[in-house]
Amino acid sequence: MLNPASSLPGFSHGSERRRLAQRVADAHRGLDDSSLLAFVSGSVVDGLADARSDVDMSIVMRELPPRDELEAACRRAGGGPWFWTAGDLAAQQAVVAFIADGIEVQVAYASHAVLHDQIDELLLRHNPDTPLHHLAEGILKAEPLFGQRPLQALQARLADFPPALALAMARHFSATPTPWTAMQQLVHRDAPLWCRDLQVQACYRLLGLLAAVNSRYYSTLQNKRLHHFAASLDLAPPGLADRIEALLAAPPRAAALALHALEGEVLSLVESRFPALDLAALHAHRAAFAHP
Repeated sequence: MLNPASSLPGFSHGSERRRLAQRVADAHRGLDDSSLLAFVSGSVVDGLADARSDVDMSIVMRELPPRDELEAACRRAGGGPWFWTAGDLAAQQAVVAFIADGIEVQVAYASHAVLHDQIDELLLRHNPDTPLHHLAEGILKAEPLFGQRPLQALQARLADFPPALALAMARHFSATPTPWTAMQQLVHRDAPLWCRDLQVQACYRLLGLLAAVNSRYYSTLQNKRLHHFAASLDLAPPGLADRIEALLAAPPRAAALALHALEGEVLSLVESRFPALDLAALHAHRAAFAHP
């Protein structure tokens, strides 16, 4: 149920959700104030919240208390029962969801040790393809609800994007060539669903390559707002998001031609950014689709 005030002039969905996030964070005060870190991220801080937006927030402590104490904190904020959970509180990390004021609130709980290990997975171990990229991007944009200095320290770490991670991403997202030989045949057969799947997967890889070129954290979760993400890339083919949307709506052959052209532009950017990266296999596959 939406807030009736949401139809009034001057109402801000982002402000409403920011206040709700603060209320949830405040309700966790008293559990371990000496180590409490709470922040809000997602559409609220991006200025993109609308009537359908949930609240994405994180709560971090030295050690997570038992489930009943966390549930009680959510109830003190006016939240209903947890209707969805993922992870394991016993392992010091979990994501939960509940409804408050008719708005879905998702809280990511973690201990400080777990959170720092997740960041190390990116900054030290250079994992190129993990949902932790989405976490990193969220932390960089996050607004503090409690514990401003610890959040600023995390943001400072993540802002220093490792060149080794960018290279690992470029290698990973270029490791699987688009199957142009198969596409050459499929665009002339009754296989639109297969063609579309190949094209979607190729677009994911191209976005991952562009994230590497721009030293940006990337997971497919960021495609939730494709235009917003594409506009944030300094180095990208012109009209990137519009071209992806158009090719995914085009008939198979026209879509394949558009994808082939877009891929060529992306690979040119990759070669300029990572001159030592061997893309010979990708170019060999591309040659099979020169004149479908």
